[in-house]
Amino acid sequence: MMWALLWGVGLVVAFLAGFIVRGRIPRSGDARGTAGDAVGSGDGEAGPVDAVEAAAKAGTRAEGPGVGLDKVKALRPGRAPGGRGIVAIAVCLGLVGGLWACWPGGSDESSAKPVPPRNKPSPSAKPTVAWQVPATGGRYDEQPGAWGLGDAVVQGRIDGLSAYAARDGAVRWTLRAPTREAVCTMSPSAARGVGLIAYGKHDEPCATLLAVRTSDGEVLWQRSLTGDGIGDGGLALAGSTAVVAEDGALRARSTESGAQLWQRAMRKSCEAKAVGATTARTLLVEQCGTGARLVALDTRTGKERWVDPLPVESEVTASVVSVAPVVLAVSEEDQRGTRALLGFDDRGAATVTVPLSGPAGELVAPTGVWADSGSEGRPLVMDDLVITLAERDELVPDVVVAHSLKSGRKVWEYKADPLTTDSLAREPDGRIGVLADNGDGGLVILLDRDGTERGRIAPAKTKSVAVSIRPELIPVTGGHVVVNHVSTTGEPGVFALR
Repeated sequence: MMWALLWGVGLVVAFLAGFIVRGRIPRSGDARGTAGDAVGSGDGEAGPVDAVEAAAKAGTRAEGPGVGLDKVKALRPGRAPGGRGIVAIAVCLGLVGGLWACWPGGSDESSAKPVPPRNKPSPSAKPTVAWQVPATGGRYDEQPGAWGLGDAVVQGRIDGLSAYAARDGAVRWTLRAPTREAVCTMSPSAARGVGLIAYGKHDEPCATLLAVRTSDGEVLWQRSLTGDGIGDGGLALAGSTAVVAEDGALRARSTESGAQLWQRAMRKSCEAKAVGATTARTLLVEQCGTGARLVALDTRTGKERWVDPLPVESEVTASVVSVAPVVLAVSEEDQRGTRALLGFDDRGAATVTVPLSGPAGELVAPTGVWADSGSEGRPLVMDDLVITLAERDELVPDVVVAHSLKSGRKVWEYKADPLTTDSLAREPDGRIGVLADNGDGGLVILLDRDGTERGRIAPAKTKSVAVSIRPELIPVTGGHVVVNHVSTTGEPGVFALR
């Protein structure tokens, strides 16, 4: 369109020049040497040939349609007639150029194929629900978790595990729980091809620990635990090391053999509230009486690195949101106590507090952490941001909020009406995946790290699938899988969006 504008300006200038020429050169009765004659009367097409014919009418001899600009100037001696010819040609070129620039497909800008918005699905590949698996068990049964494996996803159910291919939902393997036993806990993720689960009987401790090979569902080893078994949040994986809070101690085992690597006994009257681990650091939230503390250990040796008391004075629920950087979700039983996301530096010093209830809304806390929000979900930690879902204008999560781990202040928020937001996931390319519900079913919104929306994966209304009250979004090869950990009104247990 810029070329069209330039040609239009040229056209105006040409006409003005023509009027100037007309004002200076007397018109003869026989010769119509005007810009209007040069471009024709409107019945024919404009072009250089018309300029030659106009010059011929003025008493000159045209040499035919192929006459160039220099020959037009030479048709009549003197300044005025040559100027009129130039004006005529300029007008013709202006009109032709303007029409060519405005004509669809005539310029580089307008003829170029539209570039689809960055990171948005191609129109030729419409988002769809690629496959789905019906829910199992009873209504409101709460399933223990899921693992994303890239090309597959493992759904944890109370009756065992099932692995589905990400591409088509084909069952890769199934592991059944023993009769009258249920899967009572799972590691948050699998690592190096191994995941951890535990079985327990009704009203009995979660006390049978297993390591499962994720490629085929083979049980690598099994251990019967004593005492009270594994508590909530007491299971973590770090490379080839399994860290388990069990029977009054924190123990590390090899995921390959189950052999114990080290043990840290807890002090008398103390209990584990949460465990998290990387290959370098293990974090333990330990409650002793009405106080609690955060303990950092070397994952390889079990050696204590530092201990930091938490700002609590009553019983707590807690979750390790991130090990590096250190971020905890802590909520006291005392209604006036601490309910916040807490950040720490590498030496254990507290750095930031983000209240779970504040101007940004009611932040959604991890499973098992007391919060004013009625929803559960794991926050994301990306660089120096902690990103959470929040309930602000609704009684369900309706915004995504990012807070700084340096200052505790809100950095950005994302809200897209009329959507509810249900789960967050870290995309393989570093973006943020948001599972949302538009009232017809689930869709995925892709955000940059600054909260800018970059695309949506939203099936057509007639092909959408409902999400339940506790869904989990898992990025997989070629798309996303949603696991509904609770099915209330017939929602599928697992489905894929692509």
